Amino acid sequence: MKNKSIKYLGYVVTIIAFIFIGKSFASMNLDIRYIKNPVQAVVIIICLSIGYVAIVFISSYAWKTTLQFINKGKISLKEITGVYVKSNIGKYLPGNVMHFAGRNILAGKLGFKQLDITFCTIIEIIMLIFTDFILSFIFAMKNFKTVLMFLYSKINSSIVYGVATALIVFIILVSWILIKKSRFIENYRHLFTKDFLKLLLKLFCIYSVTLIISGIFLVMILKLIFGYNITVHMFMITISAYTISWVSGYIVPGAPGGIGVRESVLLLMLEPLYTKDIALLASILLRITSILGDLIAFLLEPLIIKIL
Repeated sequence: MKNKSIKYLGYVVTIIAFIFIGKSFASMNLDIRYIKNPVQAVVIIICLSIGYVAIVFISSYAWKTTLQFINKGKISLKEITGVYVKSNIGKYLPGNVMHFAGRNILAGKLGFKQLDITFCTIIEIIMLIFTDFILSFIFAMKNFKTVLMFLYSKINSSIVYGVATALIVFIILVSWILIKKSRFIENYRHLFTKDFLKLLLKLFCIYSVTLIISGIFLVMILKLIFGYNITVHMFMITISAYTISWVSGYIVPGAPGGIGVRESVLLLMLEPLYTKDIALLASILLRITSILGDLIAFLLEPLIIKIL
């Protein structure tokens, strides 16, 4: 009975999340006249959404690998995939942190320590940001600087000071724990080994693949739906724009699934190449692709778990 209640609660959360998404799209002024072949566009978006499902499951594997290392023991990919895919829908709720909370709740029910799950999430965030920095440096460093200045101009100085203060307090608390709690050091000594560096390298490779492939999806939307002849320069800038926008939406609190944040960053970087209307439409179509991909992954999760 309890498991059924949790299952039904998950469906309710999913419905609420997509209601918020619908409202967000309704508030945007979209000019679809640039889509010359709507039927073809729908087919392309559906195909890309199916491809995005693979990205969701690859990301769940990365999370499983991290948690397995921290937990110091083998973990069933089947269990973790279920946790990741279900909690992934929570990111579309207001606050943009519900998927993190969902992970802790669902993984906690499987017997994992809350501290291990928290460490796993922290490592994921840090590695995503690090991967984004490296990829953006490789693809388009000049544009990366522009976006950083844009994001900085949009952030209230009090928020910056608050985050800095919280970070200092966090470092002090962690230092105190490391000094006073010998048991803590014993439990997490493996985080200061060469094996941990190997894990970080593996995560960098996995996140690079997921970010670049998603960026290629954006390139395909611009080429196949809007008919642009994508040059090497345009390709590099577009990939960079996607990686920066994705991580920006991922780490900025208050935006469900990063909605609004990612589109703003994409618009800033892509407008000089594709015009404002096309950049906005492309970003929305990519958003629809990722939402459908998350939803398909959520619906297929029981079937995928049986296959694993």
